[in-house]
Amino acid sequence: MEFEQIKQWLIGCMSKRAQICRMKAILAFAVCPVALTAAAGCVFVLLRLFASSRHTDNGATLGWIALASVPVMFLGNRLTPRGESLMEKRMREGAPLPGTPWNRATVLIRLFLWVIFAGPRLCDWAIAAMREARQWQEQDAPGCAAVLWLLASRHKKVPYEDFQTEIPWLDLPAVLPQVTRISGVLRLQAPPAGLSLTDELRDAILTGGPMEG
Repeated sequence: MEFEQIKQWLIGCMSKRAQICRMKAILAFAVCPVALTAAAGCVFVLLRLFASSRHTDNGATLGWIALASVPVMFLGNRLTPRGESLMEKRMREGAPLPGTPWNRATVLIRLFLWVIFAGPRLCDWAIAAMREARQWQEQDAPGCAAVLWLLASRHKKVPYEDFQTEIPWLDLPAVLPQVTRISGVLRLQAPPAGLSLTDELRDAILTGGPMEG
């Protein structure tokens, strides 16, 4: 496959990736208000239950407090660790949820926090998707296409030195972080260090198929 064909194929794939990222961002921004409303509703219900037990129920005041809790959710989202939760671990392992009262309380607390932080994390996800879309748009298509062209022409690892020899105009240090973002481009550290392609990406390049991953 010629260099120009690979470049046009890559430009099309990167454009589709950027479009998918933008669609993800739009979806996340659209769902975020619903998640924030649900979270504020949970806070309102808990405050209502607490106030009813003390016979000090004031719906309007509790509503304003629940509304004011939304900025606190964003702050808490920044301060909360992003490690795997107990429920996520149990679901991943396929094990039943623990049955002791303490573990049940822990799971309920984690579930409540998941609902509370869903809105802010959707915002984070949307912003990350927009950032990824911009990265795909700003990718050096000619440089990345040149690397893919050389890799596709060989069925083995290509040492870094060969890129400078075969493509003198290529700014490899600048292109390397960009081309390795493409799923299927492998960085091999065993001497001599270099790059290679997965069979799936090689076939996609040669046939003009969709980019994997």
